Amino acid sequence: MIRKPLREYRLSLRARATSWYVGLLAVALAVSGIGVYVGIRTYLKESLQRGLSGTAQTIATDFLAKLPTKGQSWVIGEVRESYAASPNDHYVRLSVGNQVLYQTADMRDPAVPVSGIALPIPSAVGAFHRQTVEGRVVMVYSLPYRASDGRLIEVEAGTSLYSMQQTLESLTKILVITTVPILILAATGGYLLMKRPLRPLVVLTDKAANIGRTRLGERLPVIPTGDELERLTHSLNGMIDRLEEALNHNHRFSADASHELRTPLTIMRGELEEMLRLEELPSEAMENVVSTLEEIDRMSRIVNSLMVITRLDAGGERMDMQVLDLAALVRTTMDHMRLLAEEKGLLLTCTCVGSIYVYADPMRLKQVLVNLVDNAIKYTLPNEAPNERSHGAVEVAVFESGSSATLRVMDHGVGIAPETLPHVFERFYRADFARSRGAGGVGLGLAIVKAIVVAHDGSVSITSTPGLGSTVLVQLPLVKQPSPATQDEPEPLQKQRRHATA
Repeated sequence: MIRKPLREYRLSLRARATSWYVGLLAVALAVSGIGVYVGIRTYLKESLQRGLSGTAQTIATDFLAKLPTKGQSWVIGEVRESYAASPNDHYVRLSVGNQVLYQTADMRDPAVPVSGIALPIPSAVGAFHRQTVEGRVVMVYSLPYRASDGRLIEVEAGTSLYSMQQTLESLTKILVITTVPILILAATGGYLLMKRPLRPLVVLTDKAANIGRTRLGERLPVIPTGDELERLTHSLNGMIDRLEEALNHNHRFSADASHELRTPLTIMRGELEEMLRLEELPSEAMENVVSTLEEIDRMSRIVNSLMVITRLDAGGERMDMQVLDLAALVRTTMDHMRLLAEEKGLLLTCTCVGSIYVYADPMRLKQVLVNLVDNAIKYTLPNEAPNERSHGAVEVAVFESGSSATLRVMDHGVGIAPETLPHVFERFYRADFARSRGAGGVGLGLAIVKAIVVAHDGSVSITSTPGLGSTVLVQLPLVKQPSPATQDEPEPLQKQRRHATA
């Protein structure tokens, strides 16, 4: 099974759900924070405006209204008495044109000189305006009052916005400081809380990853959640049912077709062989008969290979399972195949040190090894210096890798293009430049190798570089070295792990 590189995977569903949750919460907190900020700023501004307008209205109605009867001195005295001790950030001023009748002391905390505040422009109604004095923003309310003698007296009440700005800055800091921990806690809590709802999905994923490695007989466990996960499980099980039925139909078709073709091919071979015994048969006809016999032999090999693959895939192939030394099997087989490599001028090496035990059918494993080494020899070009481990060498090795026994067959041949690698174990597949009918194969060798390895609960993979060669790795479950007392009694283990019986 070809797995995607880790970098191609996106974030897990759990992480993405948490990200969406934290993102939406961040947006909600931002909107609510902005709302709180705008609301408090509006409230503070309106409160200041109400206070300033109230002060000006009070001076106009309580003091200036009595100006005709009490006189200007009395009015100024009353205003001084009422507002001389005003808050540090407020001021009151009465003026007529450019003449100041009265003004309170300079504001403090922060210090703002009242004399630096420009006199208001005469207007018909009261108005608010802002001024900047020595870097400080001051809000001023100016109320015009028309005295009985015709003079237009401007009543000013102003205050520094420093306190309001400080309050808003503190509020902003509080909102930011509290938002960050809330988001961190929400991300941590959301990620932990998502573990339980997604646990059924993790179980389904792990179970689905193992379905179909050897057969499709298993099904996903139906978790009675009553939600989309339960419906998804039923849908996936239904899909597996349809796939299994399609594969079974394909296996039946392959088995039936192979079985039906064997008899006609046998009859054709027998009749053609009888024709060859005829003395009066012309030479051209004899050549055609011999060529036809060769094609019949090739078709027979294809039919037999298809039957083997079909039985292995369906679990109907008898296998003599036993605990055997894979390293010893490889050494013996390589001794037999070394002549084949020497005929082509290739160097065949075998690195098999010690004993490595697997539970397998020795004849089937030998078939795997012969197919792989034969392919390696077939597509490796001979080297002028056969003693060098380079261009004209085929290397076979057996070693332990974790809990698996690994068989590695490496050649230095023509290699296989990257786009064809995922298909080399398919039936009848041939890489255009590396697989040809002239090489003598039928395109089923690697398919048989994969079927045998999968039937042994193993895996097979291939890597290749065009022009440099290919490497095939076969991994089988490793078993402990059998003791003399149990080595001759493998039947209980056979019953447990045998894939099929006759």
